[in-house]
Amino acid sequence: MSKSKHYASRRTVLGLLAAAPAVLSSRVAFAEEPIKIGGIFPLTGGNSVFGNQNFQGVEAAIDLVNDRGGIKGRKIQLFKGDGNSPQAAISETNRLASREGVRIFTGSSTSAVGMVASQEAERNGAFYWEGMAVANNYTERDFKSVFRMGLSAAGLGQPAPLYAAEVIAPMLKIEPKNLKVAVIAEDSAFGVDVSKAAIDQAEKLGIKIGLRELYSAKSTDLSPLVLKLRSLDPDVIIATQFINDAILLQRQMKEMNYGPRAFVGTSAGHSTLSLAEAIGKDVNGIFSSSFPLEANVNSLSAEARADRDEFIKRYEAKYKVAPAVQESLGFVVGIALARDILAKAASDNAADLREASLKADVPVGSYINGWGLKFDDKGQNQRAVGSVIQWQGEKMVSVYPQANKVRDAIMVPLPAWNAR
Repeated sequence: MSKSKHYASRRTVLGLLAAAPAVLSSRVAFAEEPIKIGGIFPLTGGNSVFGNQNFQGVEAAIDLVNDRGGIKGRKIQLFKGDGNSPQAAISETNRLASREGVRIFTGSSTSAVGMVASQEAERNGAFYWEGMAVANNYTERDFKSVFRMGLSAAGLGQPAPLYAAEVIAPMLKIEPKNLKVAVIAEDSAFGVDVSKAAIDQAEKLGIKIGLRELYSAKSTDLSPLVLKLRSLDPDVIIATQFINDAILLQRQMKEMNYGPRAFVGTSAGHSTLSLAEAIGKDVNGIFSSSFPLEANVNSLSAEARADRDEFIKRYEAKYKVAPAVQESLGFVVGIALARDILAKAASDNAADLREASLKADVPVGSYINGWGLKFDDKGQNQRAVGSVIQWQGEKMVSVYPQANKVRDAIMVPLPAWNAR
């Protein structure tokens, strides 16, 4: 080898060695970059109660994962997007995608928000992990990177008539086929889809529906509806309502001294602490077909029991209140995304997250609410099931199904208003 070539070769090697620390440093810095997740929830406005509760649950899960070391050595950075309307949800999804570089999203508390936010995420080549929006057509849009861990409207509405037939009817000493049932709902996609699922399930059980009534959730007077209910005198009312109309109906039924023998809500307005804060002891005895509040600890894996204890401890320390349905749901959605999707995916791009989601096979009982994780080809979790809670002592307790049950139902038939 000539001297000139020898020196050139040495310069190349030395140059590469000198560059190596910079390359290594770059790789370390890349590995330590946070995984960015955008949470699109209604944080202000009429649905902010649910939005903030859901977000707080997701945040608790992400904080726990980060405190345990993150995902493959990387911390998760959670961004807020205030989807207080469909248009705001569109704007916030695009803002987080373009300005913050977010390529993973979760949400959404309401179907109106979830439908458009997930659409924008798909358009941006991002991944969307839905937990709370229940519209039946959410998973019917042939999107490739949108998955719903939570329930559909059908999954949320069906437990109400099942519980009425299996538990309430025997307590009332009435054959299920002889129950008089009224189904009422606010008229958004949420109310229409969930109430239809309840009606369809009731009819499969041979239960006749005596009244089907839709109304605007913005109504400020539901006394005409109360008069219709009084006229029918149903054994069971199944109601799909948001928080303001749920409070209004209970107050006006009390003012008009009317009450059914049993009242079953379907999540939303009947599965939030805000209901008890508004109507006090009048909440006692009300049921709600719901996302699970909790599970019987004997039905949970050891890991889920440890997660449950840690979540409750952390949430109570931070917010000075026990977590309820919406908060627990948010935690389950967040922990599943982090532990069972992000941690298993080859990378955090949408294609790899899709592949990890389709491969996910998490047994029932692996999350604090008793759920597991297994998606169909449309992106709907097949191991998410609804449950029934009842308000007892102004607190929600799980009463159905057996895997979630922690107490027996009480106050059937419902006592007079002054006896609750």
